[in-house]
Amino acid sequence: MVHYCPNCWQEVPAAAEYCPSCGADLTEATADYTDKLIAALRHPEPFTRRRAAYVLGLRRDARGVPALIAVLEAVGDDPYVRAEAALALGAIGGADARQALNRILADPDESVIVRRAAAMALPSAT
Repeated sequence: MVHYCPNCWQEVPAAAEYCPSCGADLTEATADYTDKLIAALRHPEPFTRRRAAYVLGLRRDARGVPALIAVLEAVGDDPYVRAEAALALGAIGGADARQALNRILADPDESVIVRRAAAMALPSAT
């Protein structure tokens, strides 16, 4: 089984206590599932980030909102990942989510894919 650092996503030896790349403490297994999903939003593989955003939206845990906003506003990142973040923000809702979605909609230079997802998500972001 391959092991990865939850901080920098570099491959690490199974028995490692610290990541040789970034120095993260690998002995701390206190993160709950939502924390792991939030960490997965930084994964280098786009489909993993997209799945993490999708599941965060399903869970409707407001702790994911700041990380999802960061993904949504990451100009130049994969538009499908950013679109999934928009949909997740709509599912979770709240004032911060609405404001971020409105910012995306107001930007005429934004990707059509991301703007469409923000438009779809906004009515449910109550």
